[in-house]
Formats: sequence, structure tokens, C-alpha cells
Amino acid sequence: MQSLGTLKAWTHAKDVARAAYRATMQQPLRRHFGLADQIRRAAASIPANIVEGYALGTPRQLVRCLRIAFGSACELAWHIELAAEMELLDPTEQKRLQEDTDLLIKLLIGLLKRLTRKQ
Repeated sequence: MQSLGTLKAWTHAKDVARAAYRATMQQPLRRHFGLADQIRRAAASIPANIVEGYALGTPRQLVRCLRIAFGSACELAWHIELAAEMELLDPTEQKRLQEDTDLLIKLLIGLLKRLTRKQ
């Protein structure tokens, strides 16, 4: 397995987590604690699960954790969409976050496909 730092899914997941967390600190979203907290948790869960799977050291464990990260990425995409529909996110910010999250989902799918083919 290649170094964690060279995995595009890992580096992009960290970027998405930071951007999503920053977005929850802006008005009016930050006043909506429940949704802001869900966005934060889903976003932080993605890189956390990738690093956990990598640290466990087996392809099987990595795939398991990547599937959890994928679920969290899909959850984040929905929360971003909901925040946008409720007009709690700036439209430009929402578009950028959604595009970044969609790319992350694609990266995770690609990595999962590659790893499951090897098993």
C-alpha cells in the first residue's frame, strides 16, 4: 500500500473537512446548531475513517473503513444540500462544497474498486 500522504482521497478528505467546518462557522448556518453539528461530524468522520483503516494495516480493514468514510461523504453531501435548500449557506460556498464533496465521493469509489479487485 502506498503512503497515506500520497492518497488523493486522503488529502482531499482533509480539505473537504476543513472547508465544511469553516462553512458551519458562518452565519446563518452557525445559528442552526443541529445541522451545523451534523455537517461537522460527517465531514470530520471521512478523513478519520480513512486514517483509521490505513493504520489498521490490512487491506480488509482499510476497505471496511473506506466504506464508512464513503457513507459519511454521502451524508455530508445531503447535509450540504439541505443547508442550501434552507438558505443557510451562501450559494457560491454551497456549490464549491458540493463539488468538492462529489469529487471526494468519486475518489473513494475509485479507491474502493481498486482495493476490492485486489482481494
